[in-house]
Amino acid sequence: MHNVFKFGRRQFRAAAVLILFPVVSGVSVASADGQGETPYKVVCEGEKPVCKVDKGTYKGWRTYHAVCHVCHAQDAVGSTFAPSLVDRLKGMDKEKFMDVVLNGFTGEVGVMPGWKEDPNVLPRMEDLWGYLKARSDGVLSPGKPRKLP
Repeated sequence: MHNVFKFGRRQFRAAAVLILFPVVSGVSVASADGQGETPYKVVCEGEKPVCKVDKGTYKGWRTYHAVCHVCHAQDAVGSTFAPSLVDRLKGMDKEKFMDVVLNGFTGEVGVMPGWKEDPNVLPRMEDLWGYLKARSDGVLSPGKPRKLP
């Protein structure tokens, strides 16, 4: 499995291991299958990565921590009664994610309510998807990201 990295107009293929160390400045990461762009832009630099994200991904982080972290824990790592979204999104496409967030989900342990009536979640669905996808893809480290200029 390879990832495609875009730098300007050029595309580079690299081993999937590189996704664990996204320390190259100015790189937008394409989807793992090489088809299209990801729903986020993340730039992480330094030994202890300090990550900066685009405006939408930052709004997704804010939405997540305003609504979702109460059950799914800080940084989407899961709790005793709600699963890790970092793990759960690895096998979930955007359509399924949107359906679960909007309509809710009944699991083995509990019930997640639907958020389609919440005026703070509905307009931020794309941003929430981008933030959680970046966490799930392993390109965004835990903690509060900074905004890209």
